[in-house]
Amino acid sequence: MNDALMYFLKVNIAIALFYLFFRLAFYNDTFWKTRRFYLVFSVLLSFAYPFISLTGWLEKQEPMQKIVVNYIQLQGITVTAGSASILTIENVLLAVYALVSVVLLIKMLVQLVSILRWKMKGEKQLLQGTEIIAIKETITPFSFFNTIFINPSLHNEHDTNQILIHELTHARQVHSVDVLISEMLTIICWINPAAWLLRREVRQNLEFLADNSVLESGFDSKNYQYHLLQLSYQTPEIKLGNKFNVAPLKKRITMMNQQKTNKAGILKYSLIVPLALALILSSNAQTIVNSTKKVLSSTKSAVVDNKKETQEPVATIVQTAKAEEQQPENKKIYTVVEKMPEYPGGEKKLMEYLAMNLKYPAEARKNNQQGTTIVQFVVNTQGKIENAKVLRSISTSLDQEALRVINAMSEWVPGEQNGKKVAVYYTLPILFKLDGSSKPAPSSENSSIVVVGYAEQTHGLVAPKLKEFGSSNPPVFIVDGMIQSKGFDTNTIKPVTIKSVEVIKPDTEAKKAELISKYGENAANGVVKITTKI
Repeated sequence: MNDALMYFLKVNIAIALFYLFFRLAFYNDTFWKTRRFYLVFSVLLSFAYPFISLTGWLEKQEPMQKIVVNYIQLQGITVTAGSASILTIENVLLAVYALVSVVLLIKMLVQLVSILRWKMKGEKQLLQGTEIIAIKETITPFSFFNTIFINPSLHNEHDTNQILIHELTHARQVHSVDVLISEMLTIICWINPAAWLLRREVRQNLEFLADNSVLESGFDSKNYQYHLLQLSYQTPEIKLGNKFNVAPLKKRITMMNQQKTNKAGILKYSLIVPLALALILSSNAQTIVNSTKKVLSSTKSAVVDNKKETQEPVATIVQTAKAEEQQPENKKIYTVVEKMPEYPGGEKKLMEYLAMNLKYPAEARKNNQQGTTIVQFVVNTQGKIENAKVLRSISTSLDQEALRVINAMSEWVPGEQNGKKVAVYYTLPILFKLDGSSKPAPSSENSSIVVVGYAEQTHGLVAPKLKEFGSSNPPVFIVDGMIQSKGFDTNTIKPVTIKSVEVIKPDTEAKKAELISKYGENAANGVVKITTKI
């Protein structure tokens, strides 16, 4: 799965779990300050926990190593080279999702601009010793950060005092930060119902805090509740502001009349610690599994496909990982290490090496044998290949070809554990594939990777006319219509199998240009076309 999509999935799962936990454990208590911390912390942690890495510690734990190995062995994924078209269902869905998020973001920005306009439009005044922005229009009192917006002419002195205490609580406790965090949550995760529910809880809890401040100031609760009801008909103009009157009032009034929760009940909020740790550990475990799958098999397979040589080789992920335990440290062979061994030049170069060097055995092609041969080998501390063996066999000829290619590889960059070079197991699947025809189809001249593989592994002399080319200026070899890799060894073709040989020399500049345009730069030295009897 795409890393960005996996991150997005983890975030949404965490949001849903935190909201569900909130509803089950904290929904009806009166620890509003602690609830505020929980709600904001849960949102921030949902976005942050996929980046918290404990992999270094987890990889050293024996139970985790066994879990990873067992999990990997259950996975079998085949990745086939597909169309490069941009217009896919996935891309269309992503575009629609992004479009909705952009619309919601624009809506929030419009609200911010509206607040700025109210601030520029209003007049600064001192109201009962508190600096406010006086608005002449009929609006519901609200605050944004440390600014309070109110029309003083709409409220008597008693009601104004209640409003100011309420809004000053929002301002002094910086409730607008919570509001913006909850808004961004729904913009990014609008598809998740839990995000909208969590936003609602954040906004309501801020009102509980402000209402509690008013009541603690000595105001009668019934009188204050009637005051809220009198303003309930007004529609708040600014949704980002902390409003004196905000729906639903029923829940606020219920909370004001509710008996205070026993202080011992606050201990249940400590349950957020194991929940957070469980999320972090699960994320790290999945990261270890993904990295192990990627490194052990490196998503690499080489394909000898006589029908579609213009395609990239099919990548087949097959993992086998079995650690050798109870060995001396200097002889221990690891399955998973901090820094896995790597082929010189990386994954791409390994793919190119396999594609260019695999040869389809004639016997296997004749018997229509195909499938995935899985080879396991050890990359020792010097980077050399050792103990290559077939874990999954298709046929003797295919197995031998796979081992030949593996054993012929150059030295790798060895793996490392705790800063020291160590020997590491590496598992590589090699997929041999036929099109079912008796002869291979011609290769595209524009193919960047040509997999050659139907010459038998026998030695013999080739046609004399091939000797006129020196090793310093080799021509382009084409065998049965397939362009061979640079450095192609003609000794791999048994003389008795050759039907005809055609040598095309670049006698003139025009001829040279023609050959280069058709067969590439190496054709400047000529082209040799070989047709076999197979």
